Amino acid sequence: MLDQKAVDDLFDVLSRYMRLRDRAVHTTFKTADGEFETAAFKGLFHLARESMRSRELAESLNADPSTVSRHVAQLVELGLVRREADPADGRATLLVITDAGRERVEAMRMVRRTAMDDAMSDWTDDELWTLVRLLSRFVDAAESVIVPSCAKTDEAPRAITDFVKGKA
Repeated sequence: MLDQKAVDDLFDVLSRYMRLRDRAVHTTFKTADGEFETAAFKGLFHLARESMRSRELAESLNADPSTVSRHVAQLVELGLVRREADPADGRATLLVITDAGRERVEAMRMVRRTAMDDAMSDWTDDELWTLVRLLSRFVDAAESVIVPSCAKTDEAPRAITDFVKGKA
């Protein structure tokens, strides 16, 4: 069994991180084109990897389709994303990142990299890679026991269902 104090401390650290993340994600900023939610730009990173339908983007972001639709409309209006007919099914529409969208992604990556360089200036590359490896391992393990939003309770791992039912 894992050290219970360490597990409690892990949740405390994760809570602190989530507060920071929420502050960053739930903000708006002004551009020459108007005011936008930072969450609207999260989809650009996914679309930079591959074009996809709006429903697929919502799934990859684990977000409500109506929210993603609103964000996509902003991105289309800014010229960062365009809609194209899906070659596999002409009735469907693919979201495709534009050259301007790719430039925006690269600019946002540079901002993130600079912020992390500043925040982690006393870390070695080995320490950073250890964090990436361990955090990836943690997220993979957590995903295996967290109930997906679309799963039925009886499909969830027993420890989670016991917790939800107040038996833990």
